[in-house]
Amino acid sequence: MSTDTTADLDALVATIVAQRSGFDAIAPATSPGAGDEALERLGTLRGRGAFFPFMGSGRGWGPFVECMDGSVKLDMITGIGVQGFGHGDSDLLRATLEAATTDTVMQGNLQCNVDAVDFMDALLSVARTGQSQLAHVFPCCSGAVANENALKVCMQKTNGAPRILAFAHCFAGRTTTMSQIGDSAGARDGIALSTLVDYLPYLDLTDPEGSADAAMAALNECLRRYPSQYACIVLEPVLGEGGFVPATDAFLRPLLERARAAGVPVWFDEVQTFGRTECMFRQQFLGLEDLVDVLTVGKMSQVCATLFRADFNPRPGLLSGTFIGSTAGFRVGRCIIDRLRSGDYYGPNGRIAVLHKHFLQRAKSLMSDHSKAFQSVAAAGGNMELAGGCGGMMRLTPFGGDKTRIIDLVKRCFDAGLLLFFCGHGPFHLRMLAPVGVLEQSHLDTAMDVIGQCIGDMEAAG
Repeated sequence: MSTDTTADLDALVATIVAQRSGFDAIAPATSPGAGDEALERLGTLRGRGAFFPFMGSGRGWGPFVECMDGSVKLDMITGIGVQGFGHGDSDLLRATLEAATTDTVMQGNLQCNVDAVDFMDALLSVARTGQSQLAHVFPCCSGAVANENALKVCMQKTNGAPRILAFAHCFAGRTTTMSQIGDSAGARDGIALSTLVDYLPYLDLTDPEGSADAAMAALNECLRRYPSQYACIVLEPVLGEGGFVPATDAFLRPLLERARAAGVPVWFDEVQTFGRTECMFRQQFLGLEDLVDVLTVGKMSQVCATLFRADFNPRPGLLSGTFIGSTAGFRVGRCIIDRLRSGDYYGPNGRIAVLHKHFLQRAKSLMSDHSKAFQSVAAAGGNMELAGGCGGMMRLTPFGGDKTRIIDLVKRCFDAGLLLFFCGHGPFHLRMLAPVGVLEQSHLDTAMDVIGQCIGDMEAAG
């Protein structure tokens, strides 16, 4: 890049940052109704309207984002975990602008620029820690496709074994096959079932030993019933859609070692956990690198990918794709990896762990102030903690996990300037995928204040 181009980009980034730096608090609409026509068109074109009336203006700063009506929201769901560095970050903006000066928008499997190679190299370098034997990485455009590629790699490795081991309440994406692996009835509605999946119970944090015994018993029964029939065991080290339940090494290691001993490959789905817990990869935090055969990442990484050991390297023809990612995605993804690697995000006293500790402290205070809204929550296999998750994956469970009231609360929070969402399959929960790259404790305080205000309004309404 020429000196003149670099200076021009510096000036452009500075100009854009100056325009966006005023977004530092929740603000009401300045042009009520602006964006309504776009939202109506969205519903018509897509066939279903938006969950809440969010239509972004394209401007934002840090954890704050502007809607077309001029209102400013505190974004604590970040596009279901994609904008880990929030909105308008100057480093990511510059990487995007640099990408725009190159010759192509999309990188391909047949032809790619060095941007793709640099991203792949950076991703593999941060994944290979401890006793990891990951050797190769194949990028793609979505987490669901990364998971499809992982399954194909595992199936080829096991000579076409037809069955899959998964965990109850898991989520894997919304392709035809991933919808069948994910434990959500709604995602399978109307789909011809063609994938053989057996579910193991996940960790119950209120009964870790009992749930571990139950999972091992279920695994042994599956292996007895279908010997040499499993292509893989797939797991989220923190349940995502299933309620932000973090697994422990004590729960997972015996199960994965048993599966490995039976010839079943181990696939870690870290599409949602990548970057946002106490280590860059959750399996690193759990010390399970030695048991990872295949690993999938996405969301916060911008470009999604499947990583695998050398002995899982597939034969020609299995993995391909016209697009493997956008030039901007590769450059921004590389920038994000570098920021995460060089920053103070990880470890027991890192930024992410401290943020989650602060969340739990605020949640405790919130539950004390609204004790009627926070009663015990029954779940399959036991009772759930009322606040949980890990790192930037934060969960609250008011109103007994009742779906109708949780959705009402999510929409009230939106009207009050806070973007969050829900998860779970019953009970249901408030879900936050916080922009951990830029979030401050004061932002988290604001979010918890809004939640408390809205819960109070619901209590007053009866």
